[in-house]
Amino acid sequence: MRTVGIDLSADRSKTALSVVEWADGLATVEPPTLKCTDDELISELTGLRPGDQAGVDTPFGWPAEFVRAVGAHLAEAPWPGRGQDSERYRKDHLRYRLTDRIVREQIHPVSAPLPAPFDRIGAMVARWAHLEDELHRRGVRVDRAGHGPIAEVYPKASRHRWELLQGPRQMDALLAAAPWLRCDAPTARAYDASEHAFDALVCALTARAVARGLTARPAATEVDDARIEGWIHLPAPGSLTLLPHHEGLSPLRRSTHAG
Repeated sequence: MRTVGIDLSADRSKTALSVVEWADGLATVEPPTLKCTDDELISELTGLRPGDQAGVDTPFGWPAEFVRAVGAHLAEAPWPGRGQDSERYRKDHLRYRLTDRIVREQIHPVSAPLPAPFDRIGAMVARWAHLEDELHRRGVRVDRAGHGPIAEVYPKASRHRWELLQGPRQMDALLAAAPWLRCDAPTARAYDASEHAFDALVCALTARAVARGLTARPAATEVDDARIEGWIHLPAPGSLTLLPHHEGLSPLRRSTHAG
């Protein structure tokens, strides 16, 4: 199987793609693709074969409350935060999705995912919305709740779960932690030279965790929000060593990720 990792940015120059081939207990890392255009990303994602998995580092949607608030403002309807403290309403309801809050709790004190509707992240989500629409037009459905061949991932959280945050983004550390990875010297140097490429590789490894059932899916009470907002696949602690194995696992419940 192949796993594809995409470190998405609103800026093409900061968007990178990584592909890993899995066979016989080993994983071969292909050279990264840098400065990816929309066409390159669409081509890779529409080219997924049965059994392949992609992991994309971007929020798949905006917070549902944020969308409702924007809709109310557009329609000149009552502001959903009417009567509440403005700053608290923005921080508690508009900034973060349900999945962002869950990941923040799970990987504390590591920094939380950046809020989708604010700062530069909103522009990245808009780029993803464009890509998702084009994928749907071509018959590739994206399930924001976390099922299907294209999943939302967060490489910093994956590195935290795999105890790879202590040092800088370097291939030597990753290859030592995952000796089943096969990566020639020129390719390793290319990943070391670009933090976006390295994060794309972590996305591709996280995509393997998704395919292996080593990430948590939303609980029944969380599915409705996840279908609208997206769902970050957070790997189980220590799951890096399990990635090359062939046997499938049942998807983890979110409660198994505590700690």
